[in-house]
Amino acid sequence: MSSPDRKAILDDFLGTKCAGCGKRKSSRMSHCRRCFLQLPHKMQADLYKRFGEGYEEAFRASCEFLAARRLQ
Repeated sequence: MSSPDRKAILDDFLGTKCAGCGKRKSSRMSHCRRCFLQLPHKMQADLYKRFGEGYEEAFRASCEFLAARRLQ
């Protein structure tokens, strides 16, 4: 993963806008509570991985999952 991609994911993590729905979330949380609870349990658990040890991939997968749910 390129450095700009990792920087964007870190910015999302530290920000207060949920990448799943655009509503407010707490800084240092991947998503707002509502979006987080829509994720499968395994995907929720993967979001607790550390940066550089799988978090980036887990975050992208969670965003893709939430985007697909919005299209249904």
